[in-house]
Amino acid sequence: MSISICNTFHQIRSSFRNSPTHYIHFIHFTQIQSFSSSLASINQTPNQHSFTVDYLINSCGFPLEKAITASKRINFETPEKPDSVIVFLCDHGFTKPQALNVIRKVPQVIVSNPEKSLLPKLDFFKSKGFSSTDIVKILSQSPFLLVRSLDNQIIPSFEFIKNLIGSEQRTLSAIKRFAARPLLVNLDSRMTPNVELLREVNVPDANIAYLLMFQPRIFTSSRERFRQIVGEVKGMGFNPLRLTFVLAVYAMISVSKHAWKKKIKVYKKWGLSEDEILGAFRKYPWFMMVSEEKITRMMDFLVNKMGLESSCVSKRPQLLLSSFEKRIFPRCLVYQALQAKGLIKKPKISFSPMMKSPEKQFIAKVVELAKEEAPELLKLYEKNLALAN
Repeated sequence: MSISICNTFHQIRSSFRNSPTHYIHFIHFTQIQSFSSSLASINQTPNQHSFTVDYLINSCGFPLEKAITASKRINFETPEKPDSVIVFLCDHGFTKPQALNVIRKVPQVIVSNPEKSLLPKLDFFKSKGFSSTDIVKILSQSPFLLVRSLDNQIIPSFEFIKNLIGSEQRTLSAIKRFAARPLLVNLDSRMTPNVELLREVNVPDANIAYLLMFQPRIFTSSRERFRQIVGEVKGMGFNPLRLTFVLAVYAMISVSKHAWKKKIKVYKKWGLSEDEILGAFRKYPWFMMVSEEKITRMMDFLVNKMGLESSCVSKRPQLLLSSFEKRIFPRCLVYQALQAKGLIKKPKISFSPMMKSPEKQFIAKVVELAKEEAPELLKLYEKNLALAN
């Protein structure tokens, strides 16, 4: 059979040797036929995810590409199961847009069993004292909780955090504050080893609990990186018994090495030495959390406009964390007005307390104290404060 076909093709090609144009047309025709056959073959291949993809696009608002990607992990041929998940979420306090947003973030939710998988998790949060509004907010922000194991992940993590913090009420507050993200941290590979390492270097449980309540992201670091950072913080002379130790660990984990070096460079441009930078970091670890742009803006204003020495800023690192528009600038205008009237040496009026004091205290001890000599101070301050809001 194949020999006959080859002979036939050879004869056709030979008959076209004396007519090149006809031969070219023949070759072009065979190429088109071959391509058409391949295309037909592709189009005839069944797409087992076509219903899933269509549903995700039309019923859940997925973009095409994301729907195709999701269909590689989930598959259903009828709308009953996914519809039941959406109805379940809506019946338990979610609006339909919230329910669909959860599904777009974590497509696996749509193939969950509402009664066996989802309901026990909602009941668990409810049993701990979370309101329906709290639960919807938490699960909307951390939807991966809906596909994590209740018995192997969520409950053990909750109990671990509660035992460390020492109060169920404070645990609820911490979980609300961070939308239950601490419950997603792997206990065996991250949370437990990192907590134990802090205990090994004599960090009090109260300070570890503080991190869990306010900066839980620190415990998502790998144990290798965590150990390295803890060692570096100890090497800088931080006392493990003080809260600044764990704040320094958090700062160093949060800022990449590249960003850290760039910030050091910016501080040095303003005349600070390595020792002054380290000293400021020891006093106030947030000193290294300030963005490069804010460092430059604040140092320019305080040094060039207000006439402070760079070393004065390093001795008062909290200044760089203050809002420029709502605190530093309006209060500095008051300071300059007092200077112009020769009142800056008045008892209880000095630059650093002026910048750090709470709002009511600032009005009472600075503006009110000088109102006889400078009655316009309050108007000046309130006017510039209003411009910042």
